[in-house]
Amino acid sequence: MGNGSRVYLAPFRCKGWFLFASVLLLSTGCSRLLQGKPSQDINLKFAVDNRLPGIYAIAGKTNLPEKTQIMVAAIRYLYPATIAAKNFNPNPTYAVLAYQPVEVNRGTWDTTLNLWETGTDGRFQESWQLDQTKLNLTVAPSNEVVFLATLAPVDRSDQLKQLENQLAKQNIQLSRKLVHGTADGQQYLQVSQTLAIALPTGNTTPPSIRPEDINGGWGNRFLIPLEPQNPIKLELPKERRTNAPVTAEEFFR
Repeated sequence: MGNGSRVYLAPFRCKGWFLFASVLLLSTGCSRLLQGKPSQDINLKFAVDNRLPGIYAIAGKTNLPEKTQIMVAAIRYLYPATIAAKNFNPNPTYAVLAYQPVEVNRGTWDTTLNLWETGTDGRFQESWQLDQTKLNLTVAPSNEVVFLATLAPVDRSDQLKQLENQLAKQNIQLSRKLVHGTADGQQYLQVSQTLAIALPTGNTTPPSIRPEDINGGWGNRFLIPLEPQNPIKLELPKERRTNAPVTAEEFFR
């Protein structure tokens, strides 16, 4: 179950394009008002609808250019649960429960996120719960999930300027409420919506064990897979088929 790969951020493992989320959420948050005459603001608002247990439909209308890619994600904050952990670092970390890229199509966009995974024992869990025992994590999860719609950060000012110019032709400006800056100077657009969502409950049939689930993803290395059988039946000729001179060894046969 799930949409895309589940990734953990700070201190969990992370991979792929969505790695930038750790920078966005933990950035300095320094916003700036972009240049431009007063006009309608860019629209990134969206609605979240709970379709099935753990499954949420996210949809929005936007005035962003056609084919603009938006990254939609759901995260849950995890707070230190022990006094020692709070003294070491009182700030919460978070887990990305699901994420999915989506493109603007005729002024709308929509996708579905599945926040639940299936544990080895068949219990429904969130991504961070799957490795909680293995990583010896003791955390107090928030009772809320934050849904994010984010445009990837741009590391060149001319990229953002190009987007501004494109939107200006439609009398649209980048609102200061949406434009943020990371600690290293990148800028991105982001809106969020927070919903009270309880942790998963219930169970289903346990998933079958895959080779990548064993031995750190290596599987059982001592098992040598059998070679597939040759579909062509080969027959040895009954007589010698060659015009080469007879060898000395063949004289003594």
